[in-house]
Amino acid sequence: MPLDAEILGHGVYTPREAARLIGESSQQVLRWTRGSGPSEPLWHAYYQFLEDSTELSFLDLVELRVVAAMRRAGISLQSIRYAIEFSQNKMGIERPLASRRFQVDGKELLMDAVENDGNLVSLSKKRPGQKVFAEIIKSSLSDIEYENDTAARWRPDGFKDIIIDPKRSFGEPITDIFGISTLTIASEYSEFQDAQYLSKIYEVPVGLIRQCINYEAQLDALSERKSAQGSL
Repeated sequence: MPLDAEILGHGVYTPREAARLIGESSQQVLRWTRGSGPSEPLWHAYYQFLEDSTELSFLDLVELRVVAAMRRAGISLQSIRYAIEFSQNKMGIERPLASRRFQVDGKELLMDAVENDGNLVSLSKKRPGQKVFAEIIKSSLSDIEYENDTAARWRPDGFKDIIIDPKRSFGEPITDIFGISTLTIASEYSEFQDAQYLSKIYEVPVGLIRQCINYEAQLDALSERKSAQGSL
């Protein structure tokens, strides 16, 4: 993939990398962005039109995270597709799941989608619908920062010094102030097993080293859990 204006500042993720960041399988990521059999994708990923690439942008990543949260809550792909198309056609939002307006109006959009989905009994009959959707929005968008109503960067909840910014390091998770890859820190720690040593080598606080280690460990745990679920 050429490094040109279409790529710089948009983030670049393989399906496997995106899946790890959102706690899903790469197969699901491909299904949602590339389609499967007769099923069309929920949307066309950003880089697909450049060279039919399977790689994903930061906005794709944010949207995938929202979809993953909705699927875990039992919302069907039909309902999700309805909400996306409704937002695009009726509200003029090109990338609704990565829009601030979805964070504000998402509960109403999803309620409407579920009520109009003949393949799914309304969640409100199982538990209070508004509560379900409030939880979905909170879990998938509360730690997203926006610019011009569009997702601009992601500060993973519980890791205040870590940032995922498409304009920095192609969207790889890094430490905000020092710009060091969290994966690099975690890999170094797996070899040396000494946070104090890494703190001296990288000239950063030892607390930041531990934060990187814990963040990457959390991603690994989510990936392992998803793999275990898939093998059942």
